[in-house]
Amino acid sequence: MAIDLSEATVFISYEQGRKIVIEKTNPDLTFTSDQQKYFITLELTQEDTLKFAEGAVFIQIRYVFPTGDAGASNIITTTFDRIIKDGVISAV
Repeated sequence: MAIDLSEATVFISYEQGRKIVIEKTNPDLTFTSDQQKYFITLELTQEDTLKFAEGAVFIQIRYVFPTGDAGASNIITTTFDRIIKDGVISAV
């Protein structure tokens, strides 16, 4: 079931090692829709991604509407690979 979260307060949490590594909320998110499908997009910076260690990363969306109705997504699991060149990189 698709839920329009554009009027809700939304938290997207990235967890690794049972600790929240990154958390993004409404000012960091873009809400769009297309034919009854709803999308949330966000940007992770180099600084953000450098906070992850190699291994599993768990992602969950939690939300609460002004009415007090709240919910959470299923947990999404992905894998973060190691980075050979450490640190923030820039164009030459």
